[in-house]
Amino acid sequence: MKTNKIKVLHIADKLSLGNSTIHGVTRLFSMWIPRFDRDKFDVSVCSFRAKDKAGEYLESHNIKVYYLNKGKFDPTTLSGLLKIVKDHQFDILHLHGYGAWTFGRIAGLITKTPIVVHEHMVDLNIPLYQRFADQLLSGTTTHAIAISESVKDFMVEYRRIAKNQVSVVINGIPLESFTNGNTKVETIDKWRSELNIPHDHKVIGTVGRLHVIKGHRYFLDAAAEVLKVYPKATFLIVGDGELRETLTEQARQLNIEQNVRFTGHCHDIAPLYSLMDIVIIASLSEGGPLTLFEAMATKCAVIATNSIGLKDVIIEGETGFLVPPKDASAIADRLLRLLRDDVLLETMKNTAFREVKKYDIEATVRYLEGHYRQVLQEA
Repeated sequence: MKTNKIKVLHIADKLSLGNSTIHGVTRLFSMWIPRFDRDKFDVSVCSFRAKDKAGEYLESHNIKVYYLNKGKFDPTTLSGLLKIVKDHQFDILHLHGYGAWTFGRIAGLITKTPIVVHEHMVDLNIPLYQRFADQLLSGTTTHAIAISESVKDFMVEYRRIAKNQVSVVINGIPLESFTNGNTKVETIDKWRSELNIPHDHKVIGTVGRLHVIKGHRYFLDAAAEVLKVYPKATFLIVGDGELRETLTEQARQLNIEQNVRFTGHCHDIAPLYSLMDIVIIASLSEGGPLTLFEAMATKCAVIATNSIGLKDVIIEGETGFLVPPKDASAIADRLLRLLRDDVLLETMKNTAFREVKKYDIEATVRYLEGHYRQVLQEA
């Protein structure tokens, strides 16, 4: 039965990547959806794949998830999606990912449901079949969201979205989760003890799924360079994924395993950030990682690659340092500058903390609520 609530279905190709438990878009769902005004919005998620740990995680947050249990190129994906859209009478389809953009736009066209496409990164290696689909379906898009100005430019130039259809909405985070009660001395001491980190060590971390795109190999190479001249440092790798064994072996080959800790996946990430002095984002490509804002919110200095998305946010030399991708020596150089200069380190931490306050997720959700209303008014 149709209600007065605006019913939104977020559609994603999959909720986890590789062997990771959860990835960026799914984390956004877990933070966005519980914050919508439940008296006015009914927001659900649809995954084209089978139920997995990421889906269970969303369900544990009282989020309704539909699973199509389809493969990447399964043509019956469309019929399964159409059944869900028709049976539950959704007002808006909000699409994330190549498959979602394609099947979701076709479903929206057939059911006359307004479409919002959402781009989270720049990927210049767009498959030929997706380029064809984008060209064919460009006229079915009601509105589009990019997470940065650089991503907006990419959508216009490469994804065939009209410039006047795209709004820029930078991902926010729940600042209260990272600034309230997570920097207590006893919390930090607890994690130091569990991870066996000496009290006189500086802690440098990286957070994200263990995948080649995240550049963990360069994080470890930089760690090896730093430890030759600054041995009182411990390096944390937070996350899980397909490269766990490869990275463990790399640390052993570099003879730095005594100074490296693998934590695995952590749902409650804020206390680990509180333990860190410096966060490194060595990604080869990023749209606008949540890791950056989480690090800033917990007063960590940041060293990140100058990939699209990251360079849109970081103020060079003030809220962080930018380095070229795949350049372990550049990472090591900036690390040593911070490790050897406590005044610079503390200044950068505090500046980043002040700057991150503009990226509260509550503002993101309020924008999405207003955006959905506008989409329906214009439909």
